[in-house]
Amino acid sequence: MMLPHILPLLTSELVNFDQQFETEELLDVAIGIFALVLLALSVSAYRKTHLRRLLIVSLAFLLFAVDVVIRQLDVLVFTLGFQTDQVISTAVEFVILLLFFLAVVIKD
Repeated sequence: MMLPHILPLLTSELVNFDQQFETEELLDVAIGIFALVLLALSVSAYRKTHLRRLLIVSLAFLLFAVDVVIRQLDVLVFTLGFQTDQVISTAVEFVILLLFFLAVVIKD
């Protein structure tokens, strides 16, 4: 039995069950999962060695996963607009690169 208050959700534009996942979305999910795996590995390595570099790299991997989530939420839910999505994504990518640079040049 379908509840009457669920019917509008099922017929809305946000929920389109006929549309298949696109290649870009699947790659984004794979990138997000891989970033989380690398995050777990780098946090584990940090706990063993206590090198600040690994903590910085862990933060970069976390931001990578957050960037993927922001892009997917924008596509699926928020529709913030092309410009806003691009600005947020570019800013996060810049911070990621900055963190990797810091991890390379910082001495422990």
